[in-house]
Amino acid sequence: MERLYKKINVLLIVMIGFSWSCSDDFLVEEPTASLPSENVFESIQTASAALVGAYDALSSYTFEGLYWPIMSDLVGEDLMLVPGSGNWGWFVETYQLEVLPNYTWVDEPWWAAYKIIYDANQLVAFAKDIPDATDEQKKAIEGEGRVIRAYVMLKLAQMYAPAYHTNPDAPSIMNVSVPVDANAEDFPRATNREVYTQIESDLLTAIDKLGSYDDKGFFDKRAAQAILARAYLDMHEWEKASKMAQAAHEGIELMKREDYYGFFYRNSETIFTVAFNATDNNTYLTIPSFYWPEFGYSSVRANDEFVNKFASADYRKRFFLLYEDIDPDRNLVLKFEHNGQVGNAERISIRASEMYLIEAECEAELGNFSAAQDALWEIQERVSARTSKSTATGQDLINEVLLERRKELFGEGFRWNDIKRRSLPFVREGDHWAKWNFTASDEDYFRLTFPIPQSEIDANPQINEEDQNVGY
Repeated sequence: MERLYKKINVLLIVMIGFSWSCSDDFLVEEPTASLPSENVFESIQTASAALVGAYDALSSYTFEGLYWPIMSDLVGEDLMLVPGSGNWGWFVETYQLEVLPNYTWVDEPWWAAYKIIYDANQLVAFAKDIPDATDEQKKAIEGEGRVIRAYVMLKLAQMYAPAYHTNPDAPSIMNVSVPVDANAEDFPRATNREVYTQIESDLLTAIDKLGSYDDKGFFDKRAAQAILARAYLDMHEWEKASKMAQAAHEGIELMKREDYYGFFYRNSETIFTVAFNATDNNTYLTIPSFYWPEFGYSSVRANDEFVNKFASADYRKRFFLLYEDIDPDRNLVLKFEHNGQVGNAERISIRASEMYLIEAECEAELGNFSAAQDALWEIQERVSARTSKSTATGQDLINEVLLERRKELFGEGFRWNDIKRRSLPFVREGDHWAKWNFTASDEDYFRLTFPIPQSEIDANPQINEEDQNVGY
């Protein structure tokens, strides 16, 4: 598969070279350039270029640009691929829940993630040594490096490890939080507890070091709070998650009804976005290419049972369309549009609506039903003809919040983990062509955790076949 790298300026191409000098065990590709870390951090200009390089790697189509968000919904019940040749062979085994340790969908996100983690480790370790940087600049580079590392580690843990709440001491991913070179000893799988402790530590440190940025293409204090809210949600730390979610959405104006179209560029409630533009997007390997009905692969559809969950007066029902000339039998998805040319669209990764929903879920779990109803209403009132807040309590209120998450955040990369982190049943009905029906007590539940890539097992003497995830 041909790799499509984004076009970046000459300085950045040179500076990114430092990220290819890491251990062969953490790379699939052979290094193509190398620049010692001490040279990268000899000035604030070169260090800043290295930081941008880490964001560039994060936006790769093998990670946050495409693979992670799209697979996180295809491993779910609300969205699906079209059958047969119409899916072009992309993500088929993922949708079918039939992946193996040597599959591309398993292998490539893993290696992309550890490249990003390598870059972040350099930023965290060497930011303090930049000779011409101010204290604030050093704090910013270290803080952003920590958020990048935590963001990637959290996604890896959600994808390749059992859910935290089921077993905090279960084997998770490798906790690589220091710079390594070709002679460094490899890392074994850490426990879920160790990984989430690292994530928490990084984000709390970053919150202390970072301020607020106008440019939401970079992680700032608010973004760190939002990611920590996600981590606490996985851990069922309801009070901590609610507190962080409230801090993350404080003062943000939620987007209005008229903004609910396109999702191709940041809006008023964006907390972090993968910032593509017309000269550096991944073209066909992007979210709009797979979702929008024209000008790309156009292979993702909405399940009919999911579409039926939207009331006719729900403004978001505009996201679905049965159109005879394109696909008369399945619901097209109009949520993610191209911005002027094929594939040109930002990938909004964190937004305030999610934070209100985290607050609502956590407050409901804590028994603070009025607070939960208030937070939920912030989302419901702008998209529905409802005239009053929910009056539900207990599990009924929790279920209402979880349904609202599905309706508000579909296609944005949450459903897979939402099922896992709450041990929900996995049930596909309606017009799905790869149907499953199992609960957390069934043997098939292993399918909601990806295997450790075979390439990692083969390269890493600290891991063997006995360390593979259950079911593989």
